[in-house]
Amino acid sequence: MAHESRDKVTVDSLTGGVINVCLNETVPTFLDTSGFWKLARPENENNPTFIHYVPYYIVQLAAIMFGTQIVAAILKSLRLPRLSVELLSGILIGQGLQTWCRIYAMPTNSLKVLDTVGHASLIFYVFLVGLEIDLFRVRHVGWEAVYTGLTGTVLPLLIGFVEFFIMAADPRYTNFFTPKFWENLDPVKLTGPIFWGVALTVTSFPDLARILSDLKILHTDIGRLALSSSIVSELTTWILLVVALTLNNGTLNPLYLLPTFAFFVASWFLVRPAVTWVLRHADETDNKFLLHFTILGGILTSSVITEACGANSVIGAFVFGLIIPNGDMSVRLMEKFEDYIKGVLMPGFFMDNGARTSLMTIINPIYETHPLTIFLLIVLAWSTKIINTFVFSKLGGMTTREAFTLGALMNTKGVLALIVINTGRNNQGFNQLMFVVLILSTLVMSVTVMPLAKATNKSNRKPNRFKTRTVECNKLESELRVLTCIHTTRNLSGMIYLLECSNGGKQYPISVFALHLVQLTDRRATAMLIIHENNNNKKRNKNSTISNSHHSIEGPGQNLTRREEESNHIIATFESLENRGASVFAQSLTVVSPYATMHEDITCLGDDKQVTLILIPFHKQADVYGRLQEENSSWRMVNKNLMATATCSVGILVDRGLGSKDVKTHSKSSFTVVFIGGPDDREALALGWRMAKSPDVNLTVLRLLPTNDNHDDDDVDCDIEEVTVEGGGTMRSKRGEKELDNEYVNEFRFRTMHDENINYVEKRVNDGDEVITMIGRVVPSCDLYILGQSKNARRSSIMSGLSEWTECDELGVLADTLLASEFAQRSSLLVIKQHYVPGMRMWIRRNGNNNNINNNDNNNRVPLGFSNSSVHNVSNDLEITNRPSTVTISQPQWNS
Repeated sequence: MAHESRDKVTVDSLTGGVINVCLNETVPTFLDTSGFWKLARPENENNPTFIHYVPYYIVQLAAIMFGTQIVAAILKSLRLPRLSVELLSGILIGQGLQTWCRIYAMPTNSLKVLDTVGHASLIFYVFLVGLEIDLFRVRHVGWEAVYTGLTGTVLPLLIGFVEFFIMAADPRYTNFFTPKFWENLDPVKLTGPIFWGVALTVTSFPDLARILSDLKILHTDIGRLALSSSIVSELTTWILLVVALTLNNGTLNPLYLLPTFAFFVASWFLVRPAVTWVLRHADETDNKFLLHFTILGGILTSSVITEACGANSVIGAFVFGLIIPNGDMSVRLMEKFEDYIKGVLMPGFFMDNGARTSLMTIINPIYETHPLTIFLLIVLAWSTKIINTFVFSKLGGMTTREAFTLGALMNTKGVLALIVINTGRNNQGFNQLMFVVLILSTLVMSVTVMPLAKATNKSNRKPNRFKTRTVECNKLESELRVLTCIHTTRNLSGMIYLLECSNGGKQYPISVFALHLVQLTDRRATAMLIIHENNNNKKRNKNSTISNSHHSIEGPGQNLTRREEESNHIIATFESLENRGASVFAQSLTVVSPYATMHEDITCLGDDKQVTLILIPFHKQADVYGRLQEENSSWRMVNKNLMATATCSVGILVDRGLGSKDVKTHSKSSFTVVFIGGPDDREALALGWRMAKSPDVNLTVLRLLPTNDNHDDDDVDCDIEEVTVEGGGTMRSKRGEKELDNEYVNEFRFRTMHDENINYVEKRVNDGDEVITMIGRVVPSCDLYILGQSKNARRSSIMSGLSEWTECDELGVLADTLLASEFAQRSSLLVIKQHYVPGMRMWIRRNGNNNNINNNDNNNRVPLGFSNSSVHNVSNDLEITNRPSTVTISQPQWNS
C-alpha cells in the first residue's frame, strides 16, 4: 500500500534475520536523518555496513566534479597546472562539505568509501602512467638527463629527514640528534623520513610536459633536458618507494627486495610476450571481451602480487603498464580508459585528500609545532628541489639563468607525489599534521612552477629592430635557411620538390629544418620526449648549436604508432634529400602543441634557427584532378596566426601534384612569378630568382602595370617613419614602394639578361578581370605560380573587382582568385608574405651590382633610399668612404 512505511522480506537462508530492501517513509522532519538514504542492513547491526555510505560517495563525487570545473573556470586566467586546480578543488570542496554539510553529504564514516575507491582509482591511474612511459625510448636519454635526474634526489632526501624529525612529536624521534637514537635502530623508525624525502624528490613527467608546452620552451635545450630528466626522476622515485615500503616491513635486509624485483623480471621477460600475443590476437579478431579481460585482469592480478611481495599494489599496476607494448594498441587503450579514470575515478581521490587536509590541524594544540615553524618548513620543502638542481647544474657547467630555470621546472609535482604522501600516511609513517604540511607543500610547488619558469626563461638577447630575415635581403649566393612544416606525409612530395628546386648547386647552399606538426592532447605526453640523433648529423652537431635532430624510432619487437611511423617516414625523406642534394643540410624536428598556440612554437623555432623562410602547407588538400577537398580548419588557424606573427618570411604552398614530376628527369619545370608590386611581390621574385638557378627550372616573370601609370602616385604608398635607433637618436626613411619595385626589378633584369632559363614579360592592364585574363594568356599553364600575398593590393586600381570575392584572405586577392581559375586548375601556388621592419624596408651593402645584404655584417650597412649624399643627422665621428660602387659606413652614431 502507498501509506505503508516499510516492506519486509525474510531471507532466513542468508541472514537469519530481516533485511530492509525498500524504503518508502513519509516526509521526515528536517533534522531527522533516520530515513535519509538508508540502505539494506540488519536491524540488529549497530554499525552501518560499507554499502550504506555509497550514496554519500555519489554526492561527494558529483560535488568534486562540478566544483573542479567551477574552480578551473575562475582560475583560468592564472594558467595553473591541472594538479593545482584538482588539489585545490579537493581541499575547498572537501573541507566545505565537512564544515557545512557533514550530516547530509560527508559523515565521518563515509570517508571509508572515499578512501577505498580513491585507492582503487590510483591503481588504474598508475597503469596509465606506466603505459605512457616507453622504456625503449628511455634508453636514448643522454648522460645530462641521467645526471640531473639522479642528483635531484640527494638534497631532497636529506631535507626530508631533517624536516620529519623537526616535526616529529613521537617520543621515538626525540633523540634523533643523539647517538642513543641510532643504537639498536628499528627500520620502522626510518619509514616516515624516507617517505617524506621521496615525496620531495618527485618530478612528474606528464605534468611537466604540459607545462613546457604551455610555456613554449618544449623544444629549447632546457625544455628537452628537463623532460628527459623527469623520466629518470620518476623511475627513481618508484624504486625509492619500493625501498621505503620494504623498510616499513621492519627490516633492512636487501633480500626482501628480491620478490618485487623478481616480479618485474618475470613480467618483462615472461608476461610481456604473452600479453603482446593476446592483445594482438584480440585486435585481429576484434574480440573486445578478451581485450578488456586481459587488461583489467592483468592490472588487478599484478596489484595483488606486489601487495603479497610486501610492496604497494600501485607498483604492480605500474609495472603492468610498462610491459604493454607501445604502438597503436597502447594509444587505443589510453583513449578507452583515460577519460573514465581521470574524469570519474580520480576526482574521488582528490576529494579524499582534500577532506583529510584540515587547515585547523596547524593550530591544533595537540601538535607541539608553532605555525611559523610550519610555514618555514613549507618554504624549505618548496625550495629544496630548486636549490639542489641549481647547485648540481652549476657544477655541470650551466649558466645561472639556465640552472635556475631547470630547478624550477624539476620542482613540478604530480599525482605520484600524492601517492607517496598517502602511502606514508596509510603506513603510519606520518601523523595528521605531517600529512597536511606535505599536501600544502605540494600545492605550493605546483602553483609556482609556471611563474618561476616564465620569469627565469626570458631571453637575454635584445630584439634588433632593424634585423630582417627575408630572401630579398639575403645575398643570392648566401645560405638559405628554410623551416618546412609538415602535418602529414601527404605534404611531403610538394615540399621536397620545392626545396630541391631551391638548391641550385654548391654555390647556393640551403639548410632545411623539417618540422613535423603534431596536435597536443592529454594522451600525447610521451610524444614530447624527442630524443633522436641522426647519424649523418652527429659530427655537425658537435660544432653547432643544433642538438635535437632525429633518428628513426625503431627497436626489436616494438610496435610504432601512426604518428611515429609518419615521423620515421619524414625523417627518412629529408635524410634522402640531404644525401642527394649538393650543399644541403637537413634536420628533422617534431612540434607537439595545441593548434591554438602551434604558431608560437613554429615562430620560436624559426628565431632559434635564424631561418629566412617558413614553408607551410595549405589547409585544403587537392585530389588527383586538382580539385581542393574539404578544409582542415585547425590547419587554417595555424596558417593565419603564423602569417600574422612570424618574424621572417612565410610561404603557403597549395600543392596540386607539384611533387609528381621528378627533378632528375630531362623535362624542366615551369615556374611563374606574377609581379604587381609591393614587398611581398619582391620577396616572391627573390625566391623565384633563386629557384631559377636550378638547371631544371624555367622561370617566367610577368610584371603587370596599370595602363594609366601616374607617377605622382608614388607618395601614396610611401613609407615615411621616424625610427628610434639603438643608442638614442632618430632617422627618417622615405621611400615609395614603386621606386623600390623598379629598382629591384631593374637589378633582376640586368643580372639575368643572359640567362636562358629566365623570361621577363611586362604587360599593362586596367582592372582585376584583365589581370586574370592576361595571366591566362601569357602563362596559360605552369607547374607553380609564385605570388606575393600583397594584402594592400586591394587598394590598387588594377585589382579592382577581385577583392569582393575573396574566400581565403590569408592567400591574398590574386592567389585566391587563381585557385578558382580554369587555366590554373592543375597548377600549384606558392604565396609569400615578407617580413619587413616598418620604416626601414631594406638594409643593403652595395658591392658591384649586388644590392642584397649579408645579414651577418651589420656594421657596414646603409639603408635603401639613402644616397651617399643624403645621410643626414650624422655626427662628426661618422666616417663615410665613397668609392665607385661601394658605400662603407664605420662607427655610426646617430644624433637625436
